Amino acid sequence: MAILTRTWVMLMLLTAVSMWAGHGTGTLGPLGVGLVLAAATVKADRILTHYLDLHRADGGWRAGFRSLLTLLGVALFGIYVLYPMIGAALR
Repeated sequence: MAILTRTWVMLMLLTAVSMWAGHGTGTLGPLGVGLVLAAATVKADRILTHYLDLHRADGGWRAGFRSLLTLLGVALFGIYVLYPMIGAALR
């Protein structure tokens, strides 16, 4: 199987994980949000690496993009988890 086909299959599986985590009623909760953000981060990495040819770039570029993607995912998760406490304190 070609690398782009494997990447596409992985993207579809990660989409299924996101849909499964978001299934149900009410809010997702920290675990569901964490799963969705983790899947989105991996999907963005795969798209950058294989479809936008980042795999041909120097190691520093790849590490930089992956670090930024990870930092963004962690920051969004942190904001989600900490917002109830910070929002209550600001009111």
